[in-house]
Amino acid sequence: MGSMFFMCYVGLSGAIAEIANYYPEYSEQVIQTGMMAISLVSILGAFVVGQLSYRYSKRTLVTIGFALVAAGGVGGFFFHETIVLYYIWSFLIGAGMGFFQPLVVSLITDYFDGKERDKVTGLQTSFVSGGSVLLTFLGGVLAAVAWHFSYIVFLIAIPVLIICLVNLPAKNKYPISRAEKQKIPRGVPYYIISVFLFFIVYIVVPSNIALYLSEKDLGTAALAGGANAVFMIGGVIMGLLFTRLSKVFGEYLFGISHLLLAVGLLLLCFGNSIAIVFVAVFIGGMGIGTCMPRAVLSLSAIIPPAVAPLVFSFHATVAPSLAGFISPAVFAFLSRFVSDSGDSVSRMLTAAILSIALMVVQFIIISRRRRAAGA
Repeated sequence: MGSMFFMCYVGLSGAIAEIANYYPEYSEQVIQTGMMAISLVSILGAFVVGQLSYRYSKRTLVTIGFALVAAGGVGGFFFHETIVLYYIWSFLIGAGMGFFQPLVVSLITDYFDGKERDKVTGLQTSFVSGGSVLLTFLGGVLAAVAWHFSYIVFLIAIPVLIICLVNLPAKNKYPISRAEKQKIPRGVPYYIISVFLFFIVYIVVPSNIALYLSEKDLGTAALAGGANAVFMIGGVIMGLLFTRLSKVFGEYLFGISHLLLAVGLLLLCFGNSIAIVFVAVFIGGMGIGTCMPRAVLSLSAIIPPAVAPLVFSFHATVAPSLAGFISPAVFAFLSRFVSDSGDSVSRMLTAAILSIALMVVQFIIISRRRRAAGA
């Protein structure tokens, strides 16, 4: 259930216009930066929890994470008179995310093995995507009452916190200390970089879909919200199918994730109807259901328990958050080499080209690794 909060910041995304209206003396960029601060601070939180995991149990740290998210929700609902308070609650929510995200994944690798781990990692991705859909919907509904009502979605962290306290063991399954700290295996950077590069492209769809629909006169912000929901649902479905796909394709799923993204992006670039938009975002959204759980399985096969919290802080928090932060700037720059228009379609086409290139690179790398392993 904790996985449903992996992208909990989306609960505020539907209120961005209302927040800007509430603080008219500040630019929209300042408001959006406050929203992005959640992801950026989560990176810092992930680094901190990676070090604290040598002193405290995962139950304690996960509980602290959800408590920080809930505290940010309570604070934002009752105290939001100044932009400084808006940023403070974003910092709290981001720190909480950084605490629980890597440990939730680490707990899966602690308590599940073999086929069971395959199944649970796929389900975990489905819960991440499904939770994003639910929180986006609830946040939008609550924002219609008043923008600060969107903070109520973060209070769902309270029952999750209670469930963690009741069900997680007080001590780690694999007790570790700094004295037992081991070196990170050589294969880890490949998987972290794979997740990072995937998210750089993945974030292009939700960050551009509203502008895309406006530029093509296909719909309003409400339709953009629906398209983003379908984008997440694609991840839910693929997560449910992950176990079977992983048996057949193994690590080739890293390349397939880029193939799915490229197909979705190309459909958006050359399509011109609402039906094609929804088919495109569904296909593109399926990519996360192959990349993320496959990375968990591959990493869990090579890392010792002593470094699992640190490694999964990069996998679950640092790589996605950093990629999401720099992605707009990356494609604003690269799209200039594809088109002078500077519109959303040029950024999506650039992302599709990059995704195809990354797909080819992944297939080559994985094929060589397989041949080397079989030699």
